[in-house]
Amino acid sequence: MQNAELIKSLTGHSGCGLNLYKKDDKFFLRKDSGDCSYNRRLKKQYIKQNKFLLNGIKTPTIYNHGHENGLFYFDMEFLNGITLAEYMSNIKIKEINSLISLLFKSLPVESSKILPDTDAIFKKKIRQIKTKLRPSDSQALIAVEMLENFDFSKVPFSYCCGDLTLENIMLDDNKQIYLIDFLDSFYNSWMIDVAKLLQDLELHWSYRNQEIDFNLSMRLAVAKEALLENIAEYENAKENICAIYHILLLNILRIIPYAQDDKTHLFLKNALNKIIQTIKQTEKN
Repeated sequence: MQNAELIKSLTGHSGCGLNLYKKDDKFFLRKDSGDCSYNRRLKKQYIKQNKFLLNGIKTPTIYNHGHENGLFYFDMEFLNGITLAEYMSNIKIKEINSLISLLFKSLPVESSKILPDTDAIFKKKIRQIKTKLRPSDSQALIAVEMLENFDFSKVPFSYCCGDLTLENIMLDDNKQIYLIDFLDSFYNSWMIDVAKLLQDLELHWSYRNQEIDFNLSMRLAVAKEALLENIAEYENAKENICAIYHILLLNILRIIPYAQDDKTHLFLKNALNKIIQTIKQTEKN
C-alpha cells in the first residue's frame, strides 16, 4: 500500500521480514522474503493462506501482494488478539475440550487421500536431515533409524497449515480462532498439523524459554488428551497416532542442526527421549 507509515518491525519467522504499517487509521502487516532465494517459498505460503478454507476457523485477510526491491511480499489484516500459547495459561478447564475439538474437527481428515509416493517423499526428507546431523549424536541417529524403518505410505495427503503451533493460533475478543504464519511443507497432511500441536501440548516447544507452572502444565496435558481422544474417534486410531508421533520425531530432528544454545540442545535431547519412548509404548500396546 502506498503512503503507508511504518509503525514497527516485528520478529519475522521462517526467514521472512514482518512489519506493522498504518494507513488511513488502518493497521496492516507486511510479510516479505528475507532475501530473493526465499521468494518461491513465501509465494507458496501466500497461496496457502489465500486459499485457506476450514470450517469455523479464519485467517487474516490478504489485501495485496507483489514484489518490492526484488523481494516478494504480501499485506494482510492485523489482528488485535491473543495467541493460544498465551491464552492457555488462563483458559477455563471446561473450555479446553470444546476448543481442541473445534480445532481438530476443522482439519480435513475425512477429505484426505492416500498417494502412491508418500513413503518415498518422507524417506527423501529423512536422508536430507541425516546429512546435517553429527556422527557423534547417537541419540539423533537412533531416531533416524526409527524413521527409516517406518512406513509412511499411510500418511494421507490433505490441506494443512504447516506450522500449527499454539503461537500461530490466535483468538480475537469474540474468541474467533484465526490461523497465522502458514508454512510451505515438503508434504501436506492434517497429520503434520496435529504433530505440530503435540509439539506444544506434550513437548512444550512454544514455552521452552520460560518456566511452566502447574496450572499451565495441567491445561496443556488436558488439551493433549482431548486431541488424542478426537483422533481416537476415527478408524485406525492406533496407526494414525503412531504415524503422527513419527512425524513429530521428524520435526524435532529437523530443528537439531539449527539449535544454537545449550538450553535448546537440552530441550531437543529430552524431546527425542520422550517421543522415542512414546512410540515404543504405542507400538507395544
